[in-house]
Amino acid sequence: MRVLQAYFTPLSGRDTGFTGGAWDTFDPSGTRATSRDVFTADDLLSCSLLSTPIPGRAAMELLVRQPATFTQMLSAIPDDREFADVPDTHGPEFQPVRVLYAALRELPRLGPTRATKLLARKRPRLVPIVDSVVRSAMPPRTTSHWALLHAALTNDGGALQERLLDLRSKAGLSDDVSALRVFDVLVWMDGSGNADRVLRGQEIRSVESNTDE
Repeated sequence: MRVLQAYFTPLSGRDTGFTGGAWDTFDPSGTRATSRDVFTADDLLSCSLLSTPIPGRAAMELLVRQPATFTQMLSAIPDDREFADVPDTHGPEFQPVRVLYAALRELPRLGPTRATKLLARKRPRLVPIVDSVVRSAMPPRTTSHWALLHAALTNDGGALQERLLDLRSKAGLSDDVSALRVFDVLVWMDGSGNADRVLRGQEIRSVESNTDE
């Protein structure tokens, strides 16, 4: 709970706090609620809060050259589904996510981390972020990170899913923060060493997420 609160505490100055704590509600243009099926400039800019800015050529494809193509793929993905409620990450219900993920990966310099962050920005309850810290927390040579996480969230009657939601509530976070995001933040805070600093009461300088692509 303390770790989550430390991460999501609003920035108090130029060099303190986590910019990633603003990612979940970042909406400078005020259009997020009406652009669920459209990648916007706000969505691309939000990735900078997680230290993974979207490269210029990829931004041009998403915003100028192929917006209709990506909107069509995004609109095929429900915006009210929970990842833990999907029967199988390799099944037909999750296939539209994989189709859009593959299309994003084809854009210039858009690796798995940036692609999953863009997907999670649009479908925060359905698509987990996979970055280097998450991968390092999983068994070596794991190739299907989504499937492994899905199994963890659905085993034991969904105990982990409920635990993540309980931690969100106890930390006083809004429903805008999904269970997947709670998991992502806790794994990143632990893997980066910041969870230990929080629990020890040590000062944390401004730190963002890892910068792998």
